[in-house]
Amino acid sequence: MGALHSLAHDYDYLRHTLDAMARRVKSALHESLQALRRSDAIGAKHVIHDDPDINALQQDVEDLVVRFITQWQPLLRDLRRVLAMLMVASELERIGDYARQLAMQVRRAHDNNYPLLMVADLAELGALTEYILSSSIAAFLAEDTAAARAIAALDDQIDERRRAIIASVRQAALEDSSVFDAALASIEIARTLERVADRATNIAERTVYLVTATHEALNE
Repeated sequence: MGALHSLAHDYDYLRHTLDAMARRVKSALHESLQALRRSDAIGAKHVIHDDPDINALQQDVEDLVVRFITQWQPLLRDLRRVLAMLMVASELERIGDYARQLAMQVRRAHDNNYPLLMVADLAELGALTEYILSSSIAAFLAEDTAAARAIAALDDQIDERRRAIIASVRQAALEDSSVFDAALASIEIARTLERVADRATNIAERTVYLVTATHEALNE
């Protein structure tokens, strides 16, 4: 009974650590998008400064997974579960990097005194990206395959909006060369948000694999 209790305790602690990492990543993305909306260089700086905390949490998850497997030697679904946590932590770390990249674009635009283009549209794209990220994390933690598969349609919306924004920004740059730097930055922000959604979709795919033991592509 004691061993089972200890195993459950170790698993709960691992899950709690992953959840803490997910919350930090969601917060970083939200704060970077707030900085984008407000052209807030100080807010952007905070996101950049706090990125190492996310990296540290990923390392914590990795250490806990290795310790869990070494000590308990889980089999079948239990093994898939802890390995899935390891892979999700890697996806979350990359999303944290994307949040930092967004913040750096905001700070650079502020420091070089060029207003970003189509900020309202980028903010809407960002809000949808935040929703996809939150939904994919929730689906993973609940092991909900239906919710995970629903991410695919949302990811398609991200792709459509990203293409529309980039087309409009490119047209603006063609018509006015003075906005070239702002156009490049705005295009990079749109592409970065798409990458966040792609990573969130990867988390959803990991949920499906965890529950069904089959690989299913959701973003094709």
